[in-house]
Amino acid sequence: SWDSFFEAEVRQPLLQGAGTEFNRIAGPGAFPGQLNGVLLARTRTDINLVDFERSVRDLVAEVENAYWDLYYAYRDLEAKIDLRNIAEETLRKVRERDDSGEGDRAQAEEQMHRFQAEVVDALNGRVLDGTRTNNGSNGGTFRGIGGVRMSERKLRLMIGLPINDGMLIRPSDSPSVVPVVFDWESAIGDALRHREELKRQRWVIKQAELELIANRNFLKPQLDVIGRYRARGFGDRLLSNTDGDSFFDNDLQEWQAGLEYSMPVGFRRAHAAVRNSELALVRSNEILREQERVVHLGLSNAMTETKRAFENMNLQHLRLEAIVIQLNALKAREESSNTPELDVLLETHRRLLDARLRYHQAQIEYSISLRNVHFEKGTLLAYNNIFLAESVTNHKALLDAGERAKYLDPEATPASVDRVI
Repeated sequence: SWDSFFEAEVRQPLLQGAGTEFNRIAGPGAFPGQLNGVLLARTRTDINLVDFERSVRDLVAEVENAYWDLYYAYRDLEAKIDLRNIAEETLRKVRERDDSGEGDRAQAEEQMHRFQAEVVDALNGRVLDGTRTNNGSNGGTFRGIGGVRMSERKLRLMIGLPINDGMLIRPSDSPSVVPVVFDWESAIGDALRHREELKRQRWVIKQAELELIANRNFLKPQLDVIGRYRARGFGDRLLSNTDGDSFFDNDLQEWQAGLEYSMPVGFRRAHAAVRNSELALVRSNEILREQERVVHLGLSNAMTETKRAFENMNLQHLRLEAIVIQLNALKAREESSNTPELDVLLETHRRLLDARLRYHQAQIEYSISLRNVHFEKGTLLAYNNIFLAESVTNHKALLDAGERAKYLDPEATPASVDRVI
């Protein structure tokens, strides 16, 4: 024999599990330490969105690093080709001079071969670690040691072009040489508001606050108003009895209404969940505080670097002009049959190459320093006219949010922990 029944129950929590706030955070089937409500899901989604934004920011910074590496590689190659040609011309003149000895010719030839070797390296490059993010600064410190072809392939990789297609990419923009002055108060305000790491940590704190609110609810005893209805059958008489009565006659129905109260002794699991949430909230706040200090440090370094790079660029330009004047003076002496010493002439050529390369390097360092300020401020994407947005919110969702906003307490404060021992 057997009996069968259909049952329906309505339960309304009055203490533990009561309220829309708890249910939005905890979700269905929640218990201490295991929460999966819609508010937590939305918060985790916001954390993932910030992670995506940070990845886009790093990609933009890497593309710009690769671009300036390629720009410098071209300037490096051009300077070394020019000096190689000068060295060849100098060697030709030394060989044509009647008073030049074998040592002078060997010295001029050694310099020509040296510049030719540097041209080969500047054209093809070597597999070395170039400019990239977090190699001394968050945005990247300029290195530019890859060579034209190596740097060009790296840029192709970053922007999704074929690695080899029979053509060479040549940069069209030049580094900025105008002075730019940033306001510290405005810059640090932008950094604390827009920096991706800080935004992510604030969402982590929000998640910890929501979890603490929900876990504190489990410290309450369970008091539920219940209503239960049951339609019962006996054996094979589920739909009707022997007298032909229907299943829904009163003879086979039951109902129950009342209160149900339960309270575990000590609330050990709930206290452990609350304690864990409190520690997680304190830890998240401390991490945010330290991250803000790191942002202060990075922004200070970046703004100082712009000043240093601009002053160094101007000095390198003056140095280059002075060496060009010196080289022109040596050429004038040579044209007037007052041939300068070969050691002086070759040394001037080497210093000219170094001055040209240092001037181009200083230009790019200044441009990257300006970029790094925006990186530290959290405005790099806006600086490059890149904007991210979610899909358009459903109109009904906006109406529901507006209705719910009417019931929110504007003076309410988020959950916090006064003291954790």
